[in-house]
Amino acid sequence: MPRWYLSFHGGDDAHDWNNIHAFDLTGHRLGKMLNTDGLPHGIHLRELRGFCLGPDGDLYVANAWRDASQVLRFHGSVAKDGRHAFRDVFCSLHERNPSLSHPFDVTFGPDGNLFVPSQDTRLVGRYFGPRPPAGSPGAPMPLPEALQDPLDEALLPGTFVPSHGKRRRGVVAVRGAHFDEDGQLFVADRDDGSVKCFHGSSGAWIRDYRHEHLSRPIHLLPTGRHRLLIGSADNNAVFVLQTDTGEFHTLIKPGAGGLNGPAGMAIGEDGRLYVCSRLSKQVLSFDVETGKPDRHPFIDDLPDNPEFIRLVDR
Repeated sequence: MPRWYLSFHGGDDAHDWNNIHAFDLTGHRLGKMLNTDGLPHGIHLRELRGFCLGPDGDLYVANAWRDASQVLRFHGSVAKDGRHAFRDVFCSLHERNPSLSHPFDVTFGPDGNLFVPSQDTRLVGRYFGPRPPAGSPGAPMPLPEALQDPLDEALLPGTFVPSHGKRRRGVVAVRGAHFDEDGQLFVADRDDGSVKCFHGSSGAWIRDYRHEHLSRPIHLLPTGRHRLLIGSADNNAVFVLQTDTGEFHTLIKPGAGGLNGPAGMAIGEDGRLYVCSRLSKQVLSFDVETGKPDRHPFIDDLPDNPEFIRLVDR
C-alpha cells in the first residue's frame, strides 16, 4: 500500500518527532515507521534527514546528532507491528571514516554504491553498497579517477566530490545530491548558490549551473527528461533546471500556496508535486508542470519541521 514517509527536524523539545512518520494518500497520519528496539546502545534517532530504499530493498536513513553520524539500515519490508525493524549501522563516523560527518542525504548510484553528502566535512562521500563485487559494504571507497593526483593535498577517505577548500571545483556547503537518468551526479551547493554536476563514475566536474534568482539551493528532485527541480531557500520558490541546455525557469513562484522554506520534494501517485514547507510546518501540493498550488495544504499543522518526503510502497 503506497504511503508518504516524512522525516522531521527532531530534537529534545515537547514536539520531538525523532522518527520517520507515515501518512496515507489523503494526508492522514499513520504513525512512526522505524522500530528502534534493536538500536545499539548509544545510538538514538535525533536528527534524521534523507532516506531511500537501497538496491537490496532495505531502507537507509541518514542520522546525525551532535558527535554521532551514521547511515542506519532498516529492513525494507514492514514487520507484523507495521514498522521497519532495525538491521544494522551500515556506515558511521569513526577514525577510519572521518568524512561521514553530519550527513544530509543518502542516494545510491547506478553502480549500487552509496553516496552521502556530509555537511560538516563539506563533501560527498562514496561507500561500498550492500552487494559490492569487492570491498566491504559501508566502507569508504577509493578516490575516483578525477581525484587520483598524488601531487594534490590528501583527501579524506571515501571522498567523491571534495570540498572547495580542497579543490577549486569542490563544494562550499553541500546539501542535496541526486543522480539523473544519465548517471550524472547533481549536488546542491547552498552557499555557492549553484548546482554542480559531476561524472557519475569518474567524479570529474562537468559544470556549474547558476541563475540570478537562485539563492541557497538545498533540495533537488530529478523528474526525468533532463528536468531537475531545485528548492531555493531564500526565495521560497522552486526552479526547474533543464540540465541538457542549462535553461532555468521558475516553477513555483515565491511564497505560492504559503511555501515557506522549501525542503523535500516528491511526485505523488496522482502526478502532483508535493513539497515540504519547512518553516510553516506543512506539506503543500502543486501542479508539476505549471506550479499552481492547491487551494489547501495537503498536510497542515505538523508539530515539527518536515525535512524529507518520499512515496513508499511497502
